[in-house]
Amino acid sequence: MAAGIAAEVARTRINRYEHAVNECDLRTAKRLADALGMPLAAFFAETDEVADAIQALAKLSVEEQRKVVAELQLKAQRSGAPSP
Repeated sequence: MAAGIAAEVARTRINRYEHAVNECDLRTAKRLADALGMPLAAFFAETDEVADAIQALAKLSVEEQRKVVAELQLKAQRSGAPSP
């Protein structure tokens, strides 16, 4: 397996990570993210929607990311959401 985990144990191990039975270290999380082709930050998102947004942003150029973030910040400000 690309993440450096033997194929026969990968499914069980990942399932245990997903269900918080086991915790993986940051290096393992990074290898899993790389193997799945997704940003590491998406693993730490509190909702699926935030994870989806992180993954979508990662596909854009830095310039496009800045534009999208600025639009999101403006939208959040207009909705009355507190600033970070």
